[in-house]
Amino acid sequence: MPAKRRSFAAVVRAAEGSLRAARMGHVFVGGLAVAAFGVPRTTTDVDVIVGYREQDAPRLAESFRHRSFQVSAEDLRDARAEGAHCTIHDTLSAFRVDLAPATRPRAKDAIRHSVRVRWRGSTLPIADPEHTIVKLAYGSDQDIEDALGILVRQRGRLKVRRMREFGGRQGVLKALRELERRAAE
Repeated sequence: MPAKRRSFAAVVRAAEGSLRAARMGHVFVGGLAVAAFGVPRTTTDVDVIVGYREQDAPRLAESFRHRSFQVSAEDLRDARAEGAHCTIHDTLSAFRVDLAPATRPRAKDAIRHSVRVRWRGSTLPIADPEHTIVKLAYGSDQDIEDALGILVRQRGRLKVRRMREFGGRQGVLKALRELERRAAE
């Protein structure tokens, strides 16, 4: 009998379980973060930033493999050394995990300022809405629309000063101010 195909939510739960079991600091970003703050978005990947060291790669890879993902310690070490993401394939579905090592200040900031969000029966560390908006502010047209949606839906709950300071450090303060103006219309 073929194995049951995992849903997107089940893949997210399996990835969270892998990261918790490996005792890795992490934060979910991307489409999952956008959805968590009220803007529905379809996606085929689970984006996550993970704080791991080179010597943690074997333990991290084993934790994912234990939950039916396909990844090697070498891939994780290479991703860390190159400052690139590592694609982890789910063997039980067409979904994948795009794991980015937390080697840059922006990534470390996302982990440090994550918020616990209840999503489809699980509590997950998600990049806070301020970080998510700033990251989206200089992306594709879809990213900008997602940022605008979060600004509108999270109005009154955002830490605007922190968001603007972070936007200034990322060099997108002008774009962020324009998004704020559009959200106020």
